[in-house]
Amino acid sequence: MQIIFRNGNLYLDSGLYEAYFKSINSVVLLKKESLFLLMPVQQAGGGLLLKIKNAKGDRIVHAIEFFQQHNIKIEEERMLNVEWNSKLAALTFSFV
Repeated sequence: MQIIFRNGNLYLDSGLYEAYFKSINSVVLLKKESLFLLMPVQQAGGGLLLKIKNAKGDRIVHAIEFFQQHNIKIEEERMLNVEWNSKLAALTFSFV
């Protein structure tokens, strides 16, 4: 599974969204050592919005400030391999 990182944003296709974030409108991004965690949260709890990108249901997470705080070059476009970690209840990825 992969997500696209472009201009400090994360792009999730509709299949990935449906598999792990169905009916969720917000996520939290955390950094744990070299691993990044994308975790679903209830919207009342805050977080970053999973905005609908197109009619197909692809989603985008605007996270420029988060990645800048962690010294990730936001200008680069990258395909990031992601994996669901059930112990952390998060989609995990790395820039390494």
